[in-house]
Amino acid sequence: MSIPTLYILNQNYSTWSLRAWFAIRSLGLHVNVVPLLVGTKEIPDIRTKESDTFLAQAGGAGKVPTLHVRKPNGETHVIFESLAILEFLAEEYPSLWPADKYERAYARSLASEMATGFGHLRNFAFIVKADYPFELVEHLYTPAAEKELLRITGIWEELRSKAIQNKENDKGFLFGHLTALDSMYSPIMFRIRSYKLQEKIPFPLAKAYMEHMLNTPALKEWTEAGLKETEILPCCEMFPENPAKV
Repeated sequence: MSIPTLYILNQNYSTWSLRAWFAIRSLGLHVNVVPLLVGTKEIPDIRTKESDTFLAQAGGAGKVPTLHVRKPNGETHVIFESLAILEFLAEEYPSLWPADKYERAYARSLASEMATGFGHLRNFAFIVKADYPFELVEHLYTPAAEKELLRITGIWEELRSKAIQNKENDKGFLFGHLTALDSMYSPIMFRIRSYKLQEKIPFPLAKAYMEHMLNTPALKEWTEAGLKETEILPCCEMFPENPAKV
């Protein structure tokens, strides 16, 4: 049986790679992971002609994550974009979405909102190595950013308050068990931790959920890998003149 291949970008920087990778790792799937590392002498940064050519090996769209799977007829099928990969996985592992159709629709709505929204919080660069005092980025914590943080963590509080009522099946995730929605929210937790935004969260269950996620074996593995990387992407650093270090 052919083993799927997942192409990802640098683990220190790539939020979208993390989303698909987290679900795959958490499900315990056997997948070949191919890191396409940029920030090297040959490919010094992304969004350049050189990086576009380099990333094209993942597939025609030149995007990561990209999952290559073998179809029954032997052809390779290429799936790109995290949500598309999560939906593909859910065909085989339906527990990646809630069983109840209303909860499932809600989870998909929230996943789409996370995929396309929260632009103000995205100003807090995703960098696994980052560990900055809030004062350094306080100017970015605008009323709009605060509103987005309260929106996300309020959702976590709401869902966890329901999940804990079913103690027998509660595994600490938003719907009790792991779902694609947990994958979609995984990168924002690093942003919150890296810039000390957890101090701005007024919801205890949301804080506990974030700590639970960051301490899962998958996210600990991702963190360790990101910390070991030596490549630097200037366009992805919060302070390019002084890149984040361990």
